[in-house]
Amino acid sequence: MTETDQIETNQQSAAGGQSAGSGDEIPISRFEVVPVAENNMGELYSYREAIASRSAELAPRQKNAPIPVAKILMLLVLVAGAVLLVLAVPTLFQSKPPIPYIDLGSQRFDPAGLTGRLIARWENGSSYQLFLDPIDPQHAGSFAAVAKDPPRQLSIMLRFRDSANRVACQKQILLPAPGASTPGADSVPQRGPQHTESGDTVENMVGENGQIAEINLTGPLSCSAKAYVTFTSWEFFTDFPTPAEQEVWLQHERELNPKSHAGNARPSPPVQRLPIAIEGDDEIVGDNPSRGIVETSGGRVFFLGAAGMHSRTTDWPMFPAPVHFHCDKNGSCILTRANSHASLQARLLK
Repeated sequence: MTETDQIETNQQSAAGGQSAGSGDEIPISRFEVVPVAENNMGELYSYREAIASRSAELAPRQKNAPIPVAKILMLLVLVAGAVLLVLAVPTLFQSKPPIPYIDLGSQRFDPAGLTGRLIARWENGSSYQLFLDPIDPQHAGSFAAVAKDPPRQLSIMLRFRDSANRVACQKQILLPAPGASTPGADSVPQRGPQHTESGDTVENMVGENGQIAEINLTGPLSCSAKAYVTFTSWEFFTDFPTPAEQEVWLQHERELNPKSHAGNARPSPPVQRLPIAIEGDDEIVGDNPSRGIVETSGGRVFFLGAAGMHSRTTDWPMFPAPVHFHCDKNGSCILTRANSHASLQARLLK
């Protein structure tokens, strides 16, 4: 159907309908198909070429355009934040300094009849404090004879163990070589501390009866902080003479120096034996320097000896003096003053 035929058909339909008979005019919708020439189709999509051309013109400009100041500032802030984070990480994750001391308690070495108490310390490095005593008070005289003038150069091996019972650190202590003994000459205990080649200090502590009652050793350890914080137990070995050999050496000393062994002063006070180790807090309310003892408000009596009484700092004799005590089954105790790292070796008498 041609365009002319369509128009005529629409007009005839309108003329023959009921609406025309009523006198009302009804609007007739119509449309016309306008032919478009083939050569004009390209103009319809010409915008595509215009957009592509415009993009090609802007591309070099965007490539060479300067970076906005805001982006530069943001980049600088991010770089500065990264640098600060790198510097702060070591401080954030730095471990706490080790505790000043670790009381490792007492251990026995039965072959030599010795009991030892060990305290590990940390102050810019690791160190130790060792107290050696005879297990049996009846061997106090023979122990003192060996400590005063040992028959040979003695050594002690310390081993520190961690919670898995692995050796975390160890040290061998070579005690000072004995001096020459002159037959018939009075022999007296070594006065003042002695020093070993490895930097250890060895001091014989004289008891109430004038005999050596204890050997105190202090010195450095080659243990790192990482190893130090793992210490949970310890053990020691020594070539100190056996109790039988100590008695033989005591008899030897008596034969060489009869005057120094002609008679003993008062015997050592009996030490309180305990079924188990005890620990607690108490207050020292009085002392007796002539006897080398201190008394507590809890009714306990600790024997420090003359050397222990003299080694107290100035704040110890100020009564009442709050103390923390720890005693093993043999009655060997450590007294620590409250708010202080200073400690004293003592024996529980009551």
